[in-house]
Amino acid sequence: MFELFLERAQEVLGVPAALITHCPYLPEYIKDALITSVNFIPWLYFLYYAIELIERFFLKRIGLFIKLLKRFGPLFGVVISNIPECGYSVITSVFYSRKMITRGTLLAFLITCSDDALPLLFMDLSKAVYILPIVILKVIVALIVAGVVDLLFAFNTKIEDTNAINIDLNIPGCCHHKISTDFYPPHWWMHPFTHTFNMFMFTFLSLAFFNCVIQGFGGAEKLASFIMIDSPYQVVAGAVLGLVPNCVTSVFLALAFVKGLISFPTLLAGLITTTGLGLMTLVKHKPHSGDNHFITFILLVAGIGAGLFVFYNMEIVSNIMKYIGG
Repeated sequence: MFELFLERAQEVLGVPAALITHCPYLPEYIKDALITSVNFIPWLYFLYYAIELIERFFLKRIGLFIKLLKRFGPLFGVVISNIPECGYSVITSVFYSRKMITRGTLLAFLITCSDDALPLLFMDLSKAVYILPIVILKVIVALIVAGVVDLLFAFNTKIEDTNAINIDLNIPGCCHHKISTDFYPPHWWMHPFTHTFNMFMFTFLSLAFFNCVIQGFGGAEKLASFIMIDSPYQVVAGAVLGLVPNCVTSVFLALAFVKGLISFPTLLAGLITTTGLGLMTLVKHKPHSGDNHFITFILLVAGIGAGLFVFYNMEIVSNIMKYIGG
């Protein structure tokens, strides 16, 4: 029965690909990008729907969320921030601007946040095996940075006991939806749908761009060599690119890795500095604060440092994968 269901599901999911393949007006690189993006839509929707339920659970219990933050700090941050959603980086940026959490806790959230990158690695199962090494390494980096920052700057850390009820979550998250659950609470399907559509568009446009450039260069290997995939300079460039405050940044990095255009250390460096809308939210609430520059500097140093360390010690990734594989 289950095999029959899978068979029928594959037939249904194969319809768009069949129609796109036989379309005579589209270039091959557009067809490939469109088929890959369309096939990923159902899985993305189910993923974002599940994430929406988790996010709303905590936002309806914002007091519990704050208690966990204050009690476990960075430890709670590295766990919850691994969920591929930029909402938590936005919330914690608001909390930090109101002096409810330490600088180290904020950095733990921002470093561990990978936005929407990790699910996209499932487009190529040979790349999907790197998801756990990315998560593990980012957690280690986040905890080290958070611990060092809170230890060295404890004298400058002032935590205020702000009442959770007074927290204004009427702020835009990804897809410009409101973080607060007070807005249209019954329509849980709408934000996952919007998020899935946006991700489809980001993915399609990015893949079309990569396919076009790869075709122009005569192959992915030639393009990868041109953008110095085997050089530490690419790692630095990846970390700098990750600082661009937009959800598209993580998509771009993930798909570049899937296409074999950037190295694993470059992806890691970029995803460490990627914060979704976190940094933008921080700047919005503290527009002229030197603290924003300091946090950005720490993110950049952490991204470049971790990326270069892994670049020169790739056996670490191999050992993690061997240990995971048993």
